[in-house]
Amino acid sequence: MTSHRLHPLTHAVAALLLAGLATHASATGMVIHDSYGPDINQLNGWPTPLFAGQDIAIAFSLGSAGTIESLLTSVDGTGSVTLGILPRTGALPGTASWLYSLQLTDPFANSLLSPSGWTLAAGNYWLVAVAGAGFSGQWQSGTDSPNGAWAYSAGSTWTTVDSPFTGMPAARITVAAAVPEPDTWGLMLAGGLLIAAAARRARATSTQG
Repeated sequence: MTSHRLHPLTHAVAALLLAGLATHASATGMVIHDSYGPDINQLNGWPTPLFAGQDIAIAFSLGSAGTIESLLTSVDGTGSVTLGILPRTGALPGTASWLYSLQLTDPFANSLLSPSGWTLAAGNYWLVAVAGAGFSGQWQSGTDSPNGAWAYSAGSTWTTVDSPFTGMPAARITVAAAVPEPDTWGLMLAGGLLIAAAARRARATSTQG
């Protein structure tokens, strides 16, 4: 029987190549904030009223730069409401301009949104719902178990809500999985070529022997 043996370095390159391919194949979005309960269709928390003059904000953070892949919230009502992201530089939202925002009309609770191009640096942020004139609705908490403070505004004054009786308004924020950089793809391709060349040499040596 003819034995084809590869150099140990080739085995190492092959292992790294396969690991890289496996990582890429299994890449999925990463949830960075989730204030829902175990079942998004069973919202057990308090419904916080949302109307013109009373807005709601929940805090979230990013450990590294990322792009928002999807937003799921329990915002519900009739009329127009703006949902967007503000920078978080203090305990309460300030007067900063939107980093990103979108307009919702007659939103239903638990509607999945997929914004485009919402890329954020590592840092702290607010997800904010600002009701338009005539909007009548709510942003219901996902659970009746306290899971963090949030903020609401009465007029132009923001107040911290830290209730022992309910959780924060329900939201699930997912960022896109990291995509390998071009140089990573280059290394993987080079590794594949090295393995192929080593295999050819092994076959040639075996034939000559």
